[in-house]
Amino acid sequence: MFDTYLASSELVFFWDGESIDKSMMFSDFEATLDGYVGLQAYAAEEKRAAYVQLDDQLQVRAVVLFSIAFDDAGFADRSWNLPLRHMAEIAGRGPDLGAGPIHLVCRSQCSISWHAPRLWDPEMRPERSTFVQIQKETELACARFSLRPQRPVVTASQAMPLSASYAPAADEDIPTLTDAAPMVQAAAAGWELEREKLLARLGEQQLRITTIENDKNETIARLGFLHQQQVDILEAQNGKLIGQFKAMKAQSDTQRDQIETLRQQIGSVARIEEGLAEERRLHEEQLSALMQTRVGEETQKFRELLAQKEHEFAMREARLHSEFQLSLEQRLGEEVSSHQLQLESLRAEISYREETLATLGRELAEIKASVAQREQMAADEFLRHLESLGMNFVAFHPGAGHLSVPVSELAVYVENPVGFAAAKCLVSEEQYRAWLAHYESPRCTAPLGDSKCCDARLIRTDSPTRFRPGQSDRCARHQAADSAIDNVLRFR
Repeated sequence: MFDTYLASSELVFFWDGESIDKSMMFSDFEATLDGYVGLQAYAAEEKRAAYVQLDDQLQVRAVVLFSIAFDDAGFADRSWNLPLRHMAEIAGRGPDLGAGPIHLVCRSQCSISWHAPRLWDPEMRPERSTFVQIQKETELACARFSLRPQRPVVTASQAMPLSASYAPAADEDIPTLTDAAPMVQAAAAGWELEREKLLARLGEQQLRITTIENDKNETIARLGFLHQQQVDILEAQNGKLIGQFKAMKAQSDTQRDQIETLRQQIGSVARIEEGLAEERRLHEEQLSALMQTRVGEETQKFRELLAQKEHEFAMREARLHSEFQLSLEQRLGEEVSSHQLQLESLRAEISYREETLATLGRELAEIKASVAQREQMAADEFLRHLESLGMNFVAFHPGAGHLSVPVSELAVYVENPVGFAAAKCLVSEEQYRAWLAHYESPRCTAPLGDSKCCDARLIRTDSPTRFRPGQSDRCARHQAADSAIDNVLRFR
């Protein structure tokens, strides 16, 4: 007999492909159905799922295999309304998952026929059994959600041990429980258990057969639909080809009639061309005869006409040439007069502009001189003010060190700083510049030809007064050569 039970826990499993992807409590699934919590991972997808009821010992007692669609936000489809608990209560027999046959609802075994399209059939192959996956995931989910089996309640009748014999001596009519009664009860219980297992196996085989038949029927229906589609397509293509053949045949007949008509027209045209050729030949013969008789007269008339036309052309050319010369001279005179007027106007304008530019140049020179004089006066006044404050300018020059430039000599310093420094060093400006080049790069400057010099490193001469051009900027080898050349010149 298919026993009843009281569900203590409810779980919902979701599949991704061939394996279980997610598990949750049924209360969390109800929150998703009510629109409180969404499953973002399943957005815009349709998932296979299983509703699983567990008994007090956390054994699977009922399974509902259903499918559910989710919207773009991950919430369940609002039109989904499967009564999972009610379907599990009125479900048929399923396989034994450890606590007797379970209640199973699937597409092949659904007591509410209009809900069958939203259900799916389990996989019965051992390597990918849906029920094996549910058993394993149930154990993991119980550990994850901290579900514990409840202790069974022991009744007084269960706690009372069975005695070997129970025979009250007071009343002989009461049957005596002998030693054979427990054995009979145990045998009956064993037969009942075997019967339940056999029925579970039969239910599982029946479910497997029903699933295979449904798959076969669906495959046959799908193949029949595809075959019918192919037949319809072939019939449509065949009708189209027949229509095209008929149209091409009608077109071919029309073209054949047109070709025959064209052939007749070509024959008529050929006959007309033959008549025209004959007429042309006759006309050519007549024209040749006329030309032979009238060629002399026509030639004389043509020559006279040609001479007359040449004379008329010469007269017309002379008249046009004279008219053109008169028109050209008149136009040239007008253009010359106009250009002379424009030239005189431009000359007057240029003269006026030159006078204006000269006046503006003189005014600009006066303004510049006035501005320079004012700037000079302002600068002199500023320098005198600085001098009254006792301020001097200090500038550094190699060889002279830091030079104090009085305000009165500032203009001289600004005009030629190098000459000012050379005067302070008591040397000429040329010698100071030569020493400055030696000071910055103490190398031999003796020429070697091809715009090259010796460029040997020298000991720097620190004072401009001790610097001798041609000696201080020469190495020992070139100083000796220069001394020898001087002795030779001196000897001469």
